Amino acid sequence: MKDLFGRAHQWWDGRTLREQRMLGLMVLLAAVVIVWLGVIRPALVWREAAAAERVEAEAELVEVRAGLLRLARLQSPEPVAADAGGLEPLARRTAEAAGLEVSTAMDASGGLGFRIASGSSAAVFGWLAALQTDHGVDVRTLGVVENTDATLQVEGSLSR
Repeated sequence: MKDLFGRAHQWWDGRTLREQRMLGLMVLLAAVVIVWLGVIRPALVWREAAAAERVEAEAELVEVRAGLLRLARLQSPEPVAADAGGLEPLARRTAEAAGLEVSTAMDASGGLGFRIASGSSAAVFGWLAALQTDHGVDVRTLGVVENTDATLQVEGSLSR
Protein backbone atom coordinates (compact mmCIF):
# COMPACT_ATOMS: atom_id res chain seq x y z
CA MET A 1 0.00 0.00 0.00
CA LYS A 2 2.87 2.33 0.88
CA ASP A 3 4.49 1.53 -2.45
CA LEU A 4 1.24 2.39 -4.29
CA PHE A 5 0.97 5.79 -2.62
CA GLY A 6 4.66 6.41 -3.27
CA ARG A 7 4.23 5.73 -7.00
CA ALA A 8 1.09 7.91 -7.13
CA HIS A 9 2.94 10.74 -5.36
CA GLN A 10 5.87 10.40 -7.74
CA TRP A 11 3.51 10.45 -10.72
CA TRP A 12 1.77 13.55 -9.32
CA ASP A 13 5.11 15.33 -8.81
CA GLY A 14 6.00 14.54 -12.41
CA ARG A 15 3.05 16.66 -13.63
CA THR A 16 3.35 20.37 -14.28
CA LEU A 17 1.44 22.83 -12.10
CA ARG A 18 -1.04 23.38 -14.95
CA GLU A 19 -1.68 19.63 -15.31
CA GLN A 20 -2.09 19.25 -11.53
CA ARG A 21 -4.72 22.00 -11.51
CA MET A 22 -6.56 20.48 -14.47
CA LEU A 23 -6.53 17.02 -12.87
CA GLY A 24 -7.69 18.46 -9.55
CA LEU A 25 -10.54 20.29 -11.29
CA MET A 26 -11.49 17.10 -13.15
CA VAL A 27 -11.62 15.11 -9.91
CA LEU A 28 -13.71 17.87 -8.28
CA LEU A 29 -16.19 17.92 -11.18
CA ALA A 30 -16.42 14.12 -11.16
CA ALA A 31 -17.17 14.22 -7.41
CA VAL A 32 -19.88 16.88 -7.94
CA VAL A 33 -21.51 14.76 -10.68
CA ILE A 34 -21.42 11.66 -8.50
CA VAL A 35 -22.98 13.53 -5.56
CA TRP A 36 -25.62 15.04 -7.86
CA LEU A 37 -26.58 11.72 -9.43
CA GLY A 38 -26.23 9.62 -6.29
CA VAL A 39 -27.69 11.88 -3.60
CA ILE A 40 -29.44 15.04 -4.78
CA ARG A 41 -31.52 13.68 -7.69
CA PRO A 42 -32.89 10.71 -5.71
CA ALA A 43 -33.74 13.05 -2.82
CA LEU A 44 -35.66 15.36 -5.17
CA VAL A 45 -37.54 12.41 -6.66
CA TRP A 46 -38.41 11.13 -3.18
CA ARG A 47 -39.61 14.61 -2.20
CA GLU A 48 -41.89 14.88 -5.25
CA ALA A 49 -43.27 11.40 -4.61
CA ALA A 50 -43.97 12.27 -0.97
CA ALA A 51 -45.78 15.45 -2.02
CA ALA A 52 -47.94 13.52 -4.48
CA GLU A 53 -48.75 10.90 -1.84
CA ARG A 54 -49.69 13.65 0.60
CA VAL A 55 -52.13 15.20 -1.89
CA GLU A 56 -53.69 11.79 -2.48
CA ALA A 57 -53.94 11.17 1.27
CA GLU A 58 -55.60 14.57 1.83
CA ALA A 59 -58.14 13.81 -0.90
CA GLU A 60 -58.87 10.43 0.67
CA LEU A 61 -59.24 12.08 4.08
CA VAL A 62 -61.82 14.49 2.67
CA GLU A 63 -63.72 11.57 1.15
CA VAL A 64 -63.60 9.61 4.41
CA ARG A 65 -64.82 12.59 6.45
CA ALA A 66 -67.64 13.21 3.99
CA GLY A 67 -68.57 9.53 4.17
CA LEU A 68 -68.55 9.63 7.96
CA LEU A 69 -70.80 12.67 7.89
CA ARG A 70 -73.25 10.91 5.54
CA LEU A 71 -73.11 7.79 7.70
CA ALA A 72 -73.80 9.81 10.85
CA ARG A 73 -76.75 11.43 9.10
CA LEU A 74 -78.13 8.03 8.10
CA GLN A 75 -77.68 6.49 11.54
CA SER A 76 -79.08 9.32 13.64
CA PRO A 77 -82.60 8.62 14.97
CA GLU A 78 -83.90 12.05 14.02
CA PRO A 79 -82.84 13.61 10.75
CA VAL A 80 -80.04 16.13 10.91
CA ALA A 81 -81.67 19.51 10.69
CA ALA A 82 -79.92 20.88 7.63
CA ASP A 83 -82.89 22.97 6.55
CA ALA A 84 -84.18 23.78 10.04
CA GLY A 85 -80.82 25.19 11.17
CA GLY A 86 -80.19 27.11 7.98
CA LEU A 87 -77.28 27.29 5.63
CA GLU A 88 -74.67 28.63 8.05
CA PRO A 89 -74.69 25.68 10.50
CA LEU A 90 -74.63 23.28 7.56
CA ALA A 91 -71.63 25.04 6.03
CA ARG A 92 -69.77 25.11 9.35
CA ARG A 93 -70.54 21.46 10.13
CA THR A 94 -69.48 20.17 6.73
CA ALA A 95 -66.35 22.36 6.71
CA GLU A 96 -65.37 20.97 10.10
CA ALA A 97 -65.91 17.44 8.78
CA ALA A 98 -63.61 18.28 5.86
CA GLY A 99 -60.95 19.58 8.24
CA LEU A 100 -61.39 23.25 7.34
CA GLU A 101 -61.70 26.28 9.56
CA VAL A 102 -64.31 28.53 7.98
CA SER A 103 -65.64 31.92 9.04
CA THR A 104 -69.04 33.01 7.78
CA ALA A 105 -70.93 36.28 7.40
CA MET A 106 -73.73 37.73 5.28
CA ASP A 107 -72.49 38.92 1.88
CA ALA A 108 -73.73 41.94 -0.07
CA SER A 109 -76.12 39.92 -2.24
CA GLY A 110 -77.86 38.34 0.74
CA GLY A 111 -76.18 34.95 0.50
CA LEU A 112 -73.91 33.34 3.03
CA GLY A 113 -70.36 34.59 2.66
CA PHE A 114 -67.48 32.41 3.79
CA ARG A 115 -63.73 32.73 4.17
CA ILE A 116 -61.08 30.03 4.62
CA ALA A 117 -57.69 31.40 5.60
CA SER A 118 -55.73 28.24 4.87
CA GLY A 119 -56.72 24.90 3.41
CA SER A 120 -55.45 22.31 0.97
CA SER A 121 -56.97 22.33 -2.49
CA ALA A 122 -58.32 18.80 -2.01
CA ALA A 123 -60.06 19.75 1.23
CA VAL A 124 -61.52 23.04 -0.06
CA PHE A 125 -62.84 21.76 -3.37
CA GLY A 126 -63.95 18.49 -1.80
CA TRP A 127 -65.97 20.47 0.74
CA LEU A 128 -67.55 22.65 -1.96
CA ALA A 129 -68.37 19.60 -4.09
CA ALA A 130 -69.92 17.83 -1.10
CA LEU A 131 -72.05 20.89 -0.34
CA GLN A 132 -73.33 20.93 -3.90
CA THR A 133 -73.93 17.22 -4.41
CA ASP A 134 -75.10 16.20 -0.93
CA HIS A 135 -76.99 19.31 0.19
CA GLY A 136 -77.92 21.22 -2.98
CA VAL A 137 -75.91 24.29 -1.99
CA ASP A 138 -74.56 26.35 -4.89
CA VAL A 139 -71.40 28.43 -4.90
CA ARG A 140 -72.34 31.89 -6.16
CA THR A 141 -68.92 33.55 -6.01
CA LEU A 142 -65.48 32.13 -5.42
CA GLY A 143 -62.09 33.76 -5.05
CA VAL A 144 -58.98 31.66 -4.55
CA VAL A 145 -55.46 32.84 -3.68
CA GLU A 146 -52.48 30.55 -3.14
CA ASN A 147 -50.60 31.12 0.12
CA THR A 148 -46.81 30.88 0.37
CA ASP A 149 -47.08 27.45 2.02
CA ALA A 150 -48.97 25.99 -1.00
CA THR A 151 -52.34 26.13 0.78
CA LEU A 152 -55.30 28.11 -0.49
CA GLN A 153 -57.05 31.18 0.87
CA VAL A 154 -60.66 31.09 -0.30
CA GLU A 155 -63.50 33.62 -0.15
CA GLY A 156 -66.93 33.18 -1.64
CA SER A 157 -70.64 33.02 -1.11
CA LEU A 158 -73.16 30.16 -0.95
CA SER A 159 -76.88 29.93 -1.65
CA ARG A 160 -79.55 27.24 -1.94
